[in-house]
Amino acid sequence: MIDLHCHLLPGMDDGPADLAASRDMAEGLYRLGFRQVFATPHLPWATPTVNVRAFRQQGEALIEDLAKLKTGLKIGLAAEHYSDLVPELLQGDDLILFPRRDTFLMEFPHGGFPARLQDLLFMAQVKKRIPVIAHVERYPEVQKDIQVLNLLKERGCYLLVNVSSLAGAWTRAAQSAAKAVLRADLADAVNSDLHHAKQIDLLEEGFGVLRELVGDAKFQQLTQENPAKIAGVEEDGLPGQVDS
Repeated sequence: MIDLHCHLLPGMDDGPADLAASRDMAEGLYRLGFRQVFATPHLPWATPTVNVRAFRQQGEALIEDLAKLKTGLKIGLAAEHYSDLVPELLQGDDLILFPRRDTFLMEFPHGGFPARLQDLLFMAQVKKRIPVIAHVERYPEVQKDIQVLNLLKERGCYLLVNVSSLAGAWTRAAQSAAKAVLRADLADAVNSDLHHAKQIDLLEEGFGVLRELVGDAKFQQLTQENPAKIAGVEEDGLPGQVDS
């Protein structure tokens, strides 16, 4: 399986505190069946501004450290871009892109979709960049009516659902919305959004729910085929990235 959204790198955000905790996460992900993982630290984190070059250098150095632990995972660097900062990053061509070179992970404020969302999506389209929207089930608009996601899909966005939401990791509303989005075939892929190793059990439970909801063929699409397409990688390899 391929994970497009995981907070695997230590000390960069609200994920693991140190390399030992990252190793525990990586080993847990491998046991669940993940073979490729994109580390996606929050961008920015605890500051309204960001130095993209420093962010990238720190992330790549930490991936090199993880590679020495030989966990079996192939790890690539991306980022969970906060939507308020995306216009600035688009203007400067500073997004941390997936290897496909036109897709990037983006999250909205948890209180609701950002103001002037249409303008943001238009700007991304003009810049030939495709947003991959994180944990769509957690937004109030989606919890109220999943059909609001059609707007994002019409603008070319890819939509992600957290597997842990299916096991009730966040709220009942998010759990219900995640199931509804998957039943309606609106999700393009699922991911871990893992922050700590203690969440591995929730992921395992969520994968069981997912398989019951969608069946084996769709499970394969959501966990491997579609993530490979979105990231622009091979399903059985991650060219140009670091083996760990």
